[in-house]
Amino acid sequence: MKPFLPLVVALLSSQTARAERIYCFFTEPFFNLTYNSDTNKLTHSSPGSADKEGVAKVIFNKNGTILLTVIGVQGSLLVDTTKTGSDGMSDYIYPFEGIVNGNLYGGCETDHLKKKLSTKIGHSILK
Repeated sequence: MKPFLPLVVALLSSQTARAERIYCFFTEPFFNLTYNSDTNKLTHSSPGSADKEGVAKVIFNKNGTILLTVIGVQGSLLVDTTKTGSDGMSDYIYPFEGIVNGNLYGGCETDHLKKKLSTKIGHSILK
């Protein structure tokens, strides 16, 4: 649960601080979700489609997860700060796991906590 505290501090910091964003990446289907703490909006981006944006409802859970929903839209993004994530296609390990609607898994990073190349055998560490 250690990565959770810096994320909460960054998201709840004063207005004079730089905004923190959470970027989540998914494959099959390919899309990205970005939460901007400064505007409190969640943006859905996918190849070949216009971005969709909505005002987010954010719930910080005691178990180290952050639940993000768009007001008036069904579906949810759960960011699990206690687990690492994967976009399913690359050699990157993300600091957090993202779960859409309880069944689509991906990887999430923030402006300050970034993805890293995997050092597992069989994975390229030079790109």
